[in-house]
Amino acid sequence: MIYLGSHVSFKAPNYFKGAIEEALSYGANACMIYTGPPSNTRRVDVSKLKIEEAKDYMAEHNFSIDRVIVHAPYIINLANALKPETAQFGQDFLKTELERVSQIGAKTLVLHPGSHVGAGMDVGIEWIINGLNEVLDHDDTEVKIALETMAGKGNECGFTFEQLAKIYAGIHKKSRIGYCMDTCHIWDAGYDITHFDEVLDKFDSILGLENLLCMHI
Repeated sequence: MIYLGSHVSFKAPNYFKGAIEEALSYGANACMIYTGPPSNTRRVDVSKLKIEEAKDYMAEHNFSIDRVIVHAPYIINLANALKPETAQFGQDFLKTELERVSQIGAKTLVLHPGSHVGAGMDVGIEWIINGLNEVLDHDDTEVKIALETMAGKGNECGFTFEQLAKIYAGIHKKSRIGYCMDTCHIWDAGYDITHFDEVLDKFDSILGLENLLCMHI
């Protein structure tokens, strides 16, 4: 079975139930949501998100909560060593997002690893590792963080499988980390997806296909 969906709206008045209704309206059996605007911190309390109504609706239509992927907001940057307060903000906001995802019932939160903003890749990766450990070491949810493969634009970290493997190697709770493969991003980063089996083999040898939690295609 192939699970295929798209990014669906998550807005008043129906929020989560409305998102599932939208996905089902065009035959999708999976979907991706944000729990609020991706570029700011405004968040509606989870009590207003119609979570139970959404779960009842999913049960009626055989739509598993496991196929609801949540994307973390873009304003989280754990790699910002030049502005530690920004990295700290990212940690704090990521903690609240994990809790929101858990309350919704979803299992996977996609996260852009971050930008080193000029401090260098090694420094950026170190800060990502430290930030993720700070979050996960004090988080008791079961939500997995799927680090997204990036394109390498600007100062993005995580645009090679080796960089992501380096992050993974430093994580204490490795069972909480997986990956989201973005085929547009990896193409920009230099992976030849016209030979996709070869790309998958390389991913498997470095990161493990068992850790591939979702894809952006």
